[in-house]
Amino acid sequence: MTGCDVEKPLTISRRPIPTVDHALTSSRKMEMTDLDKSSFSPRADDWFEDVTVASGIKWTYRNGREADRFYMIESFGGGAAVIDFDRDGKCDLLVTGGGTISSDASIAIGGRPSVLFRNQGGWQFDNVTTGSGLSSAPGYSQGCAVGDFDADGFPDLFVCGYKGSQLYRNCGDGTYLDIDPWGPSLSNDWTTAAVFADFDHDALPDLVIARYAKWSPETDVNCSKGGVRDLCGPTSYAGTTCLAFRNSGDGLFEDDSAQAGIQGGVHGLAVVAADLNLDGWVDFYVASDVTPNQLYLGGPCLPLKERGVSAGVAFNEWGQAEGSMGVDVADFDGDGRPDIWVTNFEREDNALYRNLGNSMFLHATAAVGLSGVSRMFVGFGTAMSDFDGDGWPDLFVLNGNPIYSAAESPFKQKPQLFRNLGGRFTDVSDQGGTFFREVHSGRGSAVADFDDDGALDIVAIPMNDPVRILRNRRSPENFIRVQLVARNGEPDATGAQVSAEFQGRTLTRFAVRGTGFFSQSDSRMIFPVAPELETAEIRVQWPARDREIFRGLAVRTTHVLIEGHGETSRD
Repeated sequence: MTGCDVEKPLTISRRPIPTVDHALTSSRKMEMTDLDKSSFSPRADDWFEDVTVASGIKWTYRNGREADRFYMIESFGGGAAVIDFDRDGKCDLLVTGGGTISSDASIAIGGRPSVLFRNQGGWQFDNVTTGSGLSSAPGYSQGCAVGDFDADGFPDLFVCGYKGSQLYRNCGDGTYLDIDPWGPSLSNDWTTAAVFADFDHDALPDLVIARYAKWSPETDVNCSKGGVRDLCGPTSYAGTTCLAFRNSGDGLFEDDSAQAGIQGGVHGLAVVAADLNLDGWVDFYVASDVTPNQLYLGGPCLPLKERGVSAGVAFNEWGQAEGSMGVDVADFDGDGRPDIWVTNFEREDNALYRNLGNSMFLHATAAVGLSGVSRMFVGFGTAMSDFDGDGWPDLFVLNGNPIYSAAESPFKQKPQLFRNLGGRFTDVSDQGGTFFREVHSGRGSAVADFDDDGALDIVAIPMNDPVRILRNRRSPENFIRVQLVARNGEPDATGAQVSAEFQGRTLTRFAVRGTGFFSQSDSRMIFPVAPELETAEIRVQWPARDREIFRGLAVRTTHVLIEGHGETSRD
């Protein structure tokens, strides 16, 4: 294979999913931290074990706090992308770097590079940033997204940030090429989070981008409490508008925000793509800070229809907008419909919106036993995933205050873990592991089965503290893992539904992009399987297309389910 050729125009092709075996250059030049001195011995009943030190992953997201500028961009931290960039079947990891802020009169804001770790297996990761094309730092980075925008079988990257959002094309040889497909309008902006998904139904992943505010050092507001300077809250700055860029198929993206029906008035911190009303079309949900969350319902043609208020997902149960940050989508109650989970600010409950069908949701936080348990925390990174392998999605929340010292709750906070007991949740945070018994400046997070044992692990991105890798110790006795590849739509099959039978129940998973906070989790889906079975059957409803059955799939392994290779089903 050859690297990217900057002289040739980009053409879209549908090549088979390739496998790459490269001896990528490894670099162990990383900053040392006090993390190496810590002890992470788990208790017998702990769900997770901290394996950060042994894994070789050493990286810290920096927000420039040491400059004492108290800029708005310091609040939100960075994210992580789980990405098999070399297509060897193992989950690699990219973490954004943040930036620097000058303390002198220049008020300069600089960027730190993102870092790429290659999964070598056996819980060993190598830093392969040097030579990858990712070692430059175009801007102060925050969130990131993964998607195969040119449909060549290799996952590409988008990194959000202040004056430096960047699209990286995967060359297929272990390197990335940074391209500028939209001109200066975006490169001079502040973007926070993004997601790749096909909103115009041309089989190419488009890009929906969240923005927080039209902020700059020149417009920075001095916020103080009791005479003490601190970071400002969202009400200090006017909201803005998310962006929808259409993939034109020739290597360029065009701003289609107006045609897509994107509305303003948000402080966007997360955007997730999934078929939330199960009509076959991809929808988008935007988590917004102290302004109404937005729900954009897709259809056979543009514009998208914003229905956050009427669908019941814009406010809390009292009709008030909340400080929303992280988001995930899963079927928490086993009814086959995708529910929405949102983390919020202090003095607010995190929000679980139960899907009632017909594009309607019900605020269900109190009904499922979650009222009050997170009220004095600030939730950022999160996941609604089955961590204990019983078929019911559990909840993980990474907490931390965006305000240094002037808020009611502390800057560093403990994470939380809630076990799903069949539609109601119980707090098992004390059994989470040593990481859950410590306080952190929690921000981005992602989940992935890094060791392919059928149990979802966690990567947490605190701010100004080392990245942490948590190995799940509750591996299921039997399982099957699947990866979707669409052939008649965008490659990642965003919006698809996947189901399997387990213990008399139908388990449903959804192809979702943009989950967590500023991050992208493992796109593969894991289903528990009865211990006595050697094969399993998986059903896939492709977005607005056929339903297929894949039979006789061997357990305890990964299967790539390619559209058109299954048995068409009409039931």
